[in-house]
Amino acid sequence: MLLLEREPEMPIEMDEPTIVATWENRTQIIEIMQSAREMSQELQKLWNGSGQTGRLSQADTDRLVELLREIGDLNQMLMRLA
Repeated sequence: MLLLEREPEMPIEMDEPTIVATWENRTQIIEIMQSAREMSQELQKLWNGSGQTGRLSQADTDRLVELLREIGDLNQMLMRLA
């Protein structure tokens, strides 16, 4: 069962909603963060693989676009927990 909690509304505008971790959504948040870490490592590997030219192969560019989409999906999942 997933319980969502929101911080009370504050008069100060904030750019991002506050994410509240509860025992019910803790596992989901940990899984999202682990996925984000793995994607970050893969992005670093792609970047390092570009060498001194700073250019990626077409296959690496395609993978980069795919990773960025996956990161966006993770962000959406995390925002739903807010």
